[in-house]
Amino acid sequence: MARRLALDYLSPVLSCLVISLGFVRLFMIGGLGATLRSPGGGYVEQVAWTFSLTLAGLMGVVLLYWLTGRRRGFEARVLMALIVAPTSAILVIIVSQTLLMVVAKAVSSWMTSIIVLVSLYVSVFSLIFIMGNVFSSRVRNFIFIVYGALLGSFVSLLLPTVSLIVMLVVVAVFDLVLLNTGWIVAVIREFGDRGAKSGRMSYVGEGVEVGMGELIFYSFLPAHVEAYFGVELLAVTLVMIGVGVFLNLWLLERRGVVAGLPAPIFLGLTPLIVYLLL
Repeated sequence: MARRLALDYLSPVLSCLVISLGFVRLFMIGGLGATLRSPGGGYVEQVAWTFSLTLAGLMGVVLLYWLTGRRRGFEARVLMALIVAPTSAILVIIVSQTLLMVVAKAVSSWMTSIIVLVSLYVSVFSLIFIMGNVFSSRVRNFIFIVYGALLGSFVSLLLPTVSLIVMLVVVAVFDLVLLNTGWIVAVIREFGDRGAKSGRMSYVGEGVEVGMGELIFYSFLPAHVEAYFGVELLAVTLVMIGVGVFLNLWLLERRGVVAGLPAPIFLGLTPLIVYLLL
């Protein structure tokens, strides 16, 4: 049982990290890193901008849980579709341009047209995927891992380091508070009792469930560190995140439910914060 639980939990986390780091590597090799533009202003403006973005995201999460708790599955899927469909199209454009810059060293007008067309197809596919719940668990799990890794890594490249730290701390604290909220725990346990795997926006294994939000935020810190701070700090960061992941696994085996973000985020941020202070 413990081995099955470990495999189910570690598989999506490790896969997400590998995809995220691979994408960032290709992104920087292709020279697209120079095109990134971070929000302007000083630390205060950056932190305010990050808090606004984070607050909007957290409100969306609360609304999603509220709809789920009220058994408003259709409304919850509509909310997710409105978020996932456009971001999927954007990710297709970004990943396609990255691959073309690495392979062909250029993006022509006809290539751009094809990329835009493919992105539109992916956007429509995403709507069908979310609204219809027509795919098997394996297909859904694969899509969630790829989507979470790519979205998390690309957004992390856009954020200044201070803003990234603020966002991760806020999200980790929110995740911890949310898990200790009675109605949230009831919703999670009800999902587990009903076994309604097809209706969840998460990676679902035999003995564990990893939310798509966790997959997105697991890729935030490693991607940012790889792009802007080098291999040495990345190695230490990955070790600390790994300690947090195994701590989660230990708690999950003992309690059955665990806030997935606090331990990996707080431990993973430690090397970066120490580096910045020194």
